[in-house]
Amino acid sequence: MKTRNYLLACLFAFGGHALFAQEQALVDTTQHAKSLYEMWKKEDARPFTSHMHIQFCTSFTSNFNDFSVEEATFKLNRLRMEILGRFLGKFGYRFRYTYNKYTNPNTVDNLSTHIELANMDWDVSKFITLKAGKQFFLLGGYEYYVTGIRVRQFSDFNNYTQSYLTGVSGTFHLTPTQDLSLQVANNRVETESQINTGEGQASVPKVPLMGTLNWTGRFLDDGALQFYYGAAAGQILRNRNIYYLTFGNVWERGPVLAYVDCMYSREEVDSKGLITAVHAVGEDEKPMTAQYVQYLSWIGNLDYRLHPKWNMFVKGVYEWGGVYKTNRIYERGIYRKSWNAQLCLEYYPLKRNDLQLFLHLSYKKYHFAERAKALGGADFSEQQIMLGLLYTIPVF
Repeated sequence: MKTRNYLLACLFAFGGHALFAQEQALVDTTQHAKSLYEMWKKEDARPFTSHMHIQFCTSFTSNFNDFSVEEATFKLNRLRMEILGRFLGKFGYRFRYTYNKYTNPNTVDNLSTHIELANMDWDVSKFITLKAGKQFFLLGGYEYYVTGIRVRQFSDFNNYTQSYLTGVSGTFHLTPTQDLSLQVANNRVETESQINTGEGQASVPKVPLMGTLNWTGRFLDDGALQFYYGAAAGQILRNRNIYYLTFGNVWERGPVLAYVDCMYSREEVDSKGLITAVHAVGEDEKPMTAQYVQYLSWIGNLDYRLHPKWNMFVKGVYEWGGVYKTNRIYERGIYRKSWNAQLCLEYYPLKRNDLQLFLHLSYKKYHFAERAKALGGADFSEQQIMLGLLYTIPVF
């Protein structure tokens, strides 16, 4: 007992010394500063809410290449922690940290790439809301708009589009069911450019901004018909721009959730890298970045709630990418096409629907045009089977 007490005393002494050696606390504890909750609870009758969720998804995943087993492993598909809430009735905050991304502190917005969301919003009036910080890139489309933890497998378009940008946005509440948003944000995250145009050092703009216009609407008495439309434009390099035009149409009533998305981008430098990746190079070589590329994605999904505890969905994706203006080694024309079919069965053991068991099947076929095959592209198919568990844990 004496030995254990001695060890505990040593640990506390060492811990106290380590803490003292670090930077000062954000709040001077000698002043007994009150928390937000303490300042606005009870007697002041000012509402303050705070919620914390942990989003957890794990599965046993089997991957096949042309129906030949490539890998079968247990995976932690997604692990995220989110804190959000409101105070004073008109201010809100939202912070989200993901454990599945690599850490890169050398970024344009001076923030680790682990941080997906870090923003505050202000309801200036019942017609206008302002938001500042790291936030969603306000494109359209339901697959892009819905929380990512509900999507088993994204389309290539959404998977290779930067979803979170740092900037400011303003939302105008046109009617109780329609919003129009304007956003200005950084159009990229990392400072180190991976662009190789073959013309020497890439000329990165000093003001790398993206402007976005987004409209959402819900119609019919129960909001069953929903629209998510967006358009964006910005610079990638000096005198090299990127444009987006995206929309999603949704029907959600009773046991049925159905949506059709269309996503299009026209890029004067290949930001997604899918056309560039067609060019086969050696291990120590850097591929020539494609320029003047365009991508189109069509996504169709049908969810049907078979029973309060059972849901099933089928999903289809058709995508293509090509070059609209010949440059360097890339001739004008279509380079790649892909078809993806998904089938998923979901079981919800709890009434809250925050715990889910699922079985997901996916087949994806890639086809490359002759001009792409000349650069090293080759047709192939991918298959995937996932048996997993998803839980959004409501901590508080």
